[in-house]
Amino acid sequence: MTQAEFRKELKSGLYGTYLFYGDEEYLKKFYAGRAEKHTVGDDPDLASWNTHIINAENDANLGELEAAVLSVSMMGDRIFVRYNADLTSLSTEETKILIDIIESIDPDRTVLLIVAPPGGFDAGSAKRPSKMYKQYEAVAKLVDLTAETPAELKKWMARRLSQDSLAITPDAQELLLSRATGNMFILSGELEKLAAYSLANGISSIDSSHIMEISSVTAEEDAFALANAILDGDRRKALSVLHIHKMHRESAVGVLASVTKCICDMMTVAYLAEEGADKQTVAAKTKMHEYRAGLYLKAVAGSPPERLLAAAKRCREADIKLKSTQLDYIALERLICTIPAKKRMR
Repeated sequence: MTQAEFRKELKSGLYGTYLFYGDEEYLKKFYAGRAEKHTVGDDPDLASWNTHIINAENDANLGELEAAVLSVSMMGDRIFVRYNADLTSLSTEETKILIDIIESIDPDRTVLLIVAPPGGFDAGSAKRPSKMYKQYEAVAKLVDLTAETPAELKKWMARRLSQDSLAITPDAQELLLSRATGNMFILSGELEKLAAYSLANGISSIDSSHIMEISSVTAEEDAFALANAILDGDRRKALSVLHIHKMHRESAVGVLASVTKCICDMMTVAYLAEEGADKQTVAAKTKMHEYRAGLYLKAVAGSPPERLLAAAKRCREADIKLKSTQLDYIALERLICTIPAKKRMR
């Protein structure tokens, strides 16, 4: 079941057991909230009597789950049970018990929502569903909540803003996606800020200037900008970005760690690109959001993987100096000045 199909089911009424899987945590949280509201209503006092949230972190808590799904609703028609569990960590016996619990539910009075974390459910592929997928598909409705594509995120942003009768230009969408690197939690918060600012100032269409004025630069975007400038040999820009970190009194070790991770991710992307991988393939193999995969592919275009490997080694040398001397930001400044400029095609 896709999220579009689940949205239709929300409108018509939920029934029985649903299983959320995939790597988009924002969508899981959002739709779980909608599912609870549609099942037990939005009166917080009444809903609390008929809502059960069970976490299976260190223990499967199947006894607690069974008691919850068999409980009687209080001053309401139905109960809502959410079970957060890594299904891949359950033993064969625990999985059998969970299946038995699902089969024992009266779907007319109980809605059970099972939420698996990223990597907590093995779906297999569309052409070859896994054994786990088939096992749970027989007793529950499986909802695939994977990360949205950039095109889908742009549509989602437009829908969110249209609720306040606001529009957003394509350039502004692209800039906001770049700043949030596809993270829907960050995007949601930025859209709330943009909507509030626009409504307060009589703005009907959000453009790039509003994004630059209102939205926040994320640490990830800063690290990407710094790593990209280093690889391009753009010392002026790299030192300018580094100066901002320094003025904010951020840890030099932390800044270098972020940049090193960024360069290592770029190196992985460069090797995949050398094998002919596109952004969808890169995203799938690295578990990276498709939008970020596209940014990294553009950043490494024309840079052989060996160049990125050399940069990663320089980062390692700078890290050793940071932790064994009192150089602090000087070690990062030296790193920036030792990487040669990338030759551009004319």
